Amino acid sequence: MTEQAQIGSATWMAGRDMKPVEAAEGVWMLPGFGNTGAARTSGGLVLVDVPIPRLVKPMMDMLRSLDDSPVHTLFVTHGHLDHAVAVEPLLEEARARRVSPPRVVAHRNVVKRFNKYRMLAGYHEFINRIQFNQPADQTFFPLPAYNPDVTFDRSVSLSVGGLTFHAYHELGETDDHLWVWLPEKKVVFAGDMIVNSFPNVGNPFKVQRYTLEWAEGLEHILSKEPEAVVPGHGPLIKGRDRVRETLGGFIKALRYLHEEVVQRLNAGMWYEDILHEVKLPPEMMDDQFLAPRYGCPTFVVHGILRQYTGWYDGNPSNLFPPKQRAVQRETASLLGLEKVAAHAEKLKAEGREAMALQFVDMALALDLSPAEAKRLHGLKAELLGALGDKEPSFIARNIFYTGRDRERGQVD
Repeated sequence: MTEQAQIGSATWMAGRDMKPVEAAEGVWMLPGFGNTGAARTSGGLVLVDVPIPRLVKPMMDMLRSLDDSPVHTLFVTHGHLDHAVAVEPLLEEARARRVSPPRVVAHRNVVKRFNKYRMLAGYHEFINRIQFNQPADQTFFPLPAYNPDVTFDRSVSLSVGGLTFHAYHELGETDDHLWVWLPEKKVVFAGDMIVNSFPNVGNPFKVQRYTLEWAEGLEHILSKEPEAVVPGHGPLIKGRDRVRETLGGFIKALRYLHEEVVQRLNAGMWYEDILHEVKLPPEMMDDQFLAPRYGCPTFVVHGILRQYTGWYDGNPSNLFPPKQRAVQRETASLLGLEKVAAHAEKLKAEGREAMALQFVDMALALDLSPAEAKRLHGLKAELLGALGDKEPSFIARNIFYTGRDRERGQVD
C-alpha cells in the first residue's frame, strides 16, 4: 500500500500505538489495518484475522513479543484484503520452524469471494485504486493465494488447548462474515461487524451489504454479554457497559435508517426522494465509532434501497433514456456555452459546488476548442477538490480527489 493509501489507514489508526492491547488474560488485540486478535492456549496460538500485507511483519513482531508458541489456528472473519489475504507469512514461519502450518477457518463464502476476486482482478484493481486514491501505475489489490482449510455454513466450534472458539456466520459488511466468541475469556472477536466508523453499507463501488442483518448480528453478539470486543478496526472495547453502549449505538442507528427507508417504500416513494429525505438524527452519531470517516449514513440509505428495490426510478422517461451526456449536450446547446459556464462560476462563488458540477458537465458535453475545454476541466477540478476538502468520508473524499486529479490531467 502506498503512502497515499496509508494516509487513509492512519485516519483509522490515529492516536493508537502499534502495541498489543490486553483484552483478557492471555488474549490480545494487535492493532493494525485491520486488527488481529490473539489468544494463548496450551496447544498453540489462535489468531483472528491478518492485516494488510504491509503490516503483517509489525503484527508478527507484536505477537512474538507476547508468546513464541506456534500459531495453531487462524480464523478469517471475512475475505477482504485487510483481514484475509496475507496468510503466507504465517505459513512461511511454520515451515521455517518445522511445525505444522496453522489451519485457516472461514465461512464457505470466503472461497466464492476469492474466486470472484481472481475472475475480476482487473476490475477490482480499477475500483480500489479510486476508493483508496492509489496511483494507476502501482498494483494495489493482491490476489489471495491461499484458500481456507476449514469452511462452514452457520457456525462451528473448535477446541484448542483448553479453550473453545465458537464462530458464527452473519450478514453485514459482507456475505461471508463471521465473529468468534471465546466464552472462557468473555471476549468477542468481531471483525468488521464493528469498526471505528459508521457501518460501511452501500459502498459506491462494492456489491450488496446488509443493514438490518448487520444490526441483528450485533444483537447476537450482545446476547453473549461479552466483557471485551476486538473490532476489525479501531480501539479495543472493554467493559460490559462500554460494549453494550457501543454496540447499542450501532444497532440503533442501523435500525433507524432501515425503518425510515422501509416506511417510505411502503408509502410508494421512489429512490431519489427517499435518498434525499432520510437523514440520521445528529444525536445518534458520535466521534469514535459512528463518525462518518469511512462509511456514512447516505451510503447506508443507498445500500438499503439497493437491497430492496430495482433500478427503475419511477419516471417513465428514464426507462429507456438517452445517454446522459447527450441530454447535457442538448441542454447546453440550447442555452449556449458562455451562459452555462457563467452560471457554473456563479454557483461556485455561492459555495454550491455539487450543483455547479452539473453545469460544468453540460458545458463539457459540447464540442469545445482546446482552450475552452481546459478552462472547464480546470473549473471541474477546483469544484471536486473543494468537495473533497469538506468531505469526512474517506471513500467519498477519494472519489472527489481522484476525479480532481483526472480533470487536472486534462489541463496540463
